[in-house]
Amino acid sequence: MKNSNDINVKFREICKNPLFLLTVITIAITVYLIIRQTNIGVPYYDVFVYLNNALIFAGIPVGNMSVIYLSPLMPFLTSLVFRVGYISANVIFILSGIIFIFGVIGLYLIFRERFNEIQSIIGSLIFISFPLVYSWAVSGAIDVPGVAFSIWVIYTLIMGLKKNSKFLYLVFPMFMVAFLARYTSAILVFPMLLYLLMNNNFIENMKKISFGVLAGLVIITPFLVYVYEKLGNLNSIINIFTSTLIGSGASVNDLGYNPNKFYYLSHILNYISVSPLQGTYSQILNPYQGFPSILSYITVIIVLFGLIIYLYGIVKEKIQEINVYDKNKFNLQLIILILLFTAGILSFFTSSYLVTEFIILGALYVGYRLLKSRKIKNLEIDFLFLSWFVSFFIFHSIIPLKVDRYFITMSPALAYFIILGLSIVIEKYKFKLKIEKLKSWGLYFIVGLVFLSSITAVSLGHTPKHGYGFDIQTASDWLKEYDPNYQDKVIYSDYDPAVTWSLKKEVKFGVPRLYTSPEAFSNYLRGNNADYYIDTLSNPKPDIPGYHIIKNITSISIYEKNS
Repeated sequence: MKNSNDINVKFREICKNPLFLLTVITIAITVYLIIRQTNIGVPYYDVFVYLNNALIFAGIPVGNMSVIYLSPLMPFLTSLVFRVGYISANVIFILSGIIFIFGVIGLYLIFRERFNEIQSIIGSLIFISFPLVYSWAVSGAIDVPGVAFSIWVIYTLIMGLKKNSKFLYLVFPMFMVAFLARYTSAILVFPMLLYLLMNNNFIENMKKISFGVLAGLVIITPFLVYVYEKLGNLNSIINIFTSTLIGSGASVNDLGYNPNKFYYLSHILNYISVSPLQGTYSQILNPYQGFPSILSYITVIIVLFGLIIYLYGIVKEKIQEINVYDKNKFNLQLIILILLFTAGILSFFTSSYLVTEFIILGALYVGYRLLKSRKIKNLEIDFLFLSWFVSFFIFHSIIPLKVDRYFITMSPALAYFIILGLSIVIEKYKFKLKIEKLKSWGLYFIVGLVFLSSITAVSLGHTPKHGYGFDIQTASDWLKEYDPNYQDKVIYSDYDPAVTWSLKKEVKFGVPRLYTSPEAFSNYLRGNNADYYIDTLSNPKPDIPGYHIIKNITSISIYEKNS
């Protein structure tokens, strides 16, 4: 009986643990999202590419070898399950969910280095409730996994510098995992470098991090060898790396082409909360199509008010401790900061993102030195998250390829500053409330509940029963019955990754809009001996000489070559 009582006591203690509670909440949300996603199906073009790459990694030939150089982590992990015989898109949804939970736990642990337990939980829940994070978390896309592993890169760095230097050996291996999850996670190097500069023993810390390079090479080398064996060279990886590095790789023909450098800034309200009163599922995946909710406006007003109070307190404290010598030094640093900040703004509109990144990195470091004070704590982590947000904001704003989900890279930093601003206001004014129970954790609990309720209302109101991939799978199944020899036929489609996945055979790309006339497109198909063409996007459907429609399924038409 005593042992039973001890177990019950320990269980109650575990249940009171904030991290345990957050983990339970996150798991519950993730399970719901996975169930929902399995009903919807694959929501996006790129996820089909990752599924096809997983088939290739699993040794199942489906063609399209030219895309295996894309971020390989999710396809590789998915392929491990495919190898045991379970081949389903649900695999990548579940794996995404597991990594998402892992990322939320890491974010909480980082927040605990700055906030108390309840503030850290609410900050993590705010992160979960962002429309982009909530809708893409288990979609199979690489954006959330890339951020999840990036979170752990930052956590190992913080712990290595603040608690135990042995964590520094894990920084580079974890950085390589984040890089393989999403190549643009490499931008994380800028906030990492700033955080190292803000702490003492920069050279010594870099040496410890460099010891992890070998482990990082062990992680990335097998992938490079595999790509070389399959393609005969590493040109694809080199090209995607250099195009990302110099900021090229997008053209006016790309669907996401958008040179507007204020795109993400102008839609930031939408990324905090979208109105649940109107809209479609597409507005959840792409919040720019919708409208910010009342919650979004209220949040921004309160957070900005709190951050202004916080910054005023820092500046006031710094000014009070300046002596005659420090005043000259302070003025010099202020002049350098203004010059660097001005140069950064000019560079943002005129130069490559790399130039801007380095200038702003210098400005942030000078800003940190300017505001650093003996009585001010946590300034390093504040600037770390500021650099995190700014670095990815500069990169994605200058690169002319823009889609809403790229903002996910900035979402941990956005959640950080939201909970920072809210906590400043709550802690400052909570004692003026007459309701005693709301003077502490109650206010934070209400904030978290409001955010989760808001995104739940949006999701329940706009989530469809099936996604576009469901109709493509239906059309593909019909073709299998119509032509049992379909594996030996040449098939083209304007949505080739989805049809390739549905048929489990190579389907080549072709789209009428890229040709001057239906006759020109027909010549292209006949010149490549295409037996079938599956059109999923054209409206109205084109008349292709030499081909006729044999089946219409919703918005999908299957063309067959004339006898």
